[in-house]
Amino acid sequence: MYFFRREKVQCRYQFSLRDAVDLTLLQRALTTALASAPYYTQRLVQEKREMWLEPNTEPCLVYHGSTMRNIPEQTNGYLFCVSCEGDTIYFDWHHFLLDGHGVSPLFTSILEQYCNLRYGTAFAVQQIVCDPPYDMDAMLAEHPPVEGGSDAIQRDVVQTYEGTLRRTRVCLSKQSLVEKALANNAKPVSALMGLLCMAMREYLGKEKIQYSYSSDTRDVAGVPNALYNCVCSFEHTVQLQAQTRLADFISDVDADIKRDLQPQSKRRRMTEQMGWVYKVNQQKAPLRIKQRVFQMGEYIGGTISDFWLSYLGNPLMPATPELAQYTTDFGVWVPPDGASVGVEAASLNGKIILCIHNKAPHPGLADILRKTFENEGVTVLEAADLD
Repeated sequence: MYFFRREKVQCRYQFSLRDAVDLTLLQRALTTALASAPYYTQRLVQEKREMWLEPNTEPCLVYHGSTMRNIPEQTNGYLFCVSCEGDTIYFDWHHFLLDGHGVSPLFTSILEQYCNLRYGTAFAVQQIVCDPPYDMDAMLAEHPPVEGGSDAIQRDVVQTYEGTLRRTRVCLSKQSLVEKALANNAKPVSALMGLLCMAMREYLGKEKIQYSYSSDTRDVAGVPNALYNCVCSFEHTVQLQAQTRLADFISDVDADIKRDLQPQSKRRRMTEQMGWVYKVNQQKAPLRIKQRVFQMGEYIGGTISDFWLSYLGNPLMPATPELAQYTTDFGVWVPPDGASVGVEAASLNGKIILCIHNKAPHPGLADILRKTFENEGVTVLEAADLD
């Protein structure tokens, strides 16, 4: 899917550590971790009609600086990149190879090996394996595509903003968000989604808000150890007014999300979205034609929305409390593909960290988010427009 996209989708994790990062030690840590993770040592090969991955024999280097390098052109062909500046390590990756869960085991291992060298810890080197591809043919047989079109073709498409990309960062007390959700008998992610809808109503100046979110599908696809992209997306609409409170509509949001996350629902949605990619890729046509066909038909399974939320959870996999002690901060940045505003949420050290990419031209997003969360009793630790 991410090869066929018009725009390259490069993503970033950034971890801040206790002290300035030693590039030489980080290079040793990368080399050690990568030796036990063969899936990541691949390069993309393209010919007129086909593309494939093969082992990359070039050295995998650590770079200095915070500027995101062009992957794979400036990374020796690797589809990820490790760099550092000051006390921060930057992990960038091309979404073609990985999603957030798929990239976490490698970056966690690199952090562990760096801590062994820098702080004298004793983290073991874990072998990182990848499950084989899931059976797309079986999924299509279970949920065959609708002949003659889809209801999605007739739906109203949200007009999204395409302005200058700006960043906003908001940190919440995880406990206060959980308490708010429990008070409304809802999942914490449902409470977060509802609060974001309220903020976007004010920020975007519209009462009808369409949101989407992604869900990990490794479980329903039968590939729990998949490192490649393994997600589906859902979308919903809420109608809000200035006087609407979270308690007025959170039960509806929660019911939609719980219904979406049923195994058969996730498997069906995954088949709808990835079946289209599968069908395009099977065409006997040049890659450039396949890319064009994909772009024309992506809206069939796409989720164009006012904003989307991707809830990563703990970015450390496995979630080792000992390793978290050496990290002072974290951020995750992903382009707002298919929406005016993209929200990536992570959970680390008792905080919910929202890293937001925004294409709308309106100012003041951080202030609106702070006001919305605080009016509903959720503690805001930080809210800042970064650009």
